[in-house]
Amino acid sequence: MVTTNSQTGPGKAKKATGSIAHAAEILVCLSNDVHKVSDIARQCNFGKSTVHRVLKLLEQSQLVVQDTINRRYYISLLISRLASNAISTHKRLITYADCEMQRLASISEETVALDIMSGMQCVSIHEVPSYHNLRVTQESRRLGTPYPTLYAGASVKVLLAQIDKNRLDLLLDILKINPVNEPKVADKDRVKADLQDILKKGYAVSHGERNPGVICVAAPVFKYILPVGLSVVGPEIRLKSRVKEVIGELKISAERISHNIEGRFGSLY
Repeated sequence: MVTTNSQTGPGKAKKATGSIAHAAEILVCLSNDVHKVSDIARQCNFGKSTVHRVLKLLEQSQLVVQDTINRRYYISLLISRLASNAISTHKRLITYADCEMQRLASISEETVALDIMSGMQCVSIHEVPSYHNLRVTQESRRLGTPYPTLYAGASVKVLLAQIDKNRLDLLLDILKINPVNEPKVADKDRVKADLQDILKKGYAVSHGERNPGVICVAAPVFKYILPVGLSVVGPEIRLKSRVKEVIGELKISAERISHNIEGRFGSLY
């Protein structure tokens, strides 16, 4: 069956229907830790027969697997392999963000980076390097590969500020605290308060938290399927006197990217 769009009423958003749309909703359920046919049917408001039929089609296509003991369904390794290249997976986001990143790089004369949080991993997926010889870039670590999740650095904090309470609580149980931070930062309530403040202000600034002598200014990008952060990073000797100016331009670019991608990537996290 070919996927179509149906209009649910005047002024309401179109909802996709058909086997492909059903398969997409079921895969989302599996990714949200819903694995029983009855639970998937209830979550998606589908009949059990529909869920069973679509799951069997997905299984034949090697997109899901069924545990023969507990009879539950799980996302297959094939999907993980298809999504393992972060840059390719998020190429559309990069395309929408690149123009604003180029603008920011021109204004700030520093490196501009685009980061996402996938699962419990932070990944830098795109970068516009500074043209200065003294610059901060990802040259020492390949773009698209995860980096350790430390509660340090503005780029990480704007990602953590966007995740839901349950995931944040889980992350805080395993989060590594950067030793250069004050001890009080290790307190969970303090961390949560800091993250709420970042969302309220719309930006975060860090001074040498991950790399001595480096300033990072970051802002959250909304409306994507994962938390996204846009950041400007550079040597303190050049960037310190321009932080206020960079914050203003960064927030403008983050808001523009959020507006440009709104409604283009399906359900939000």
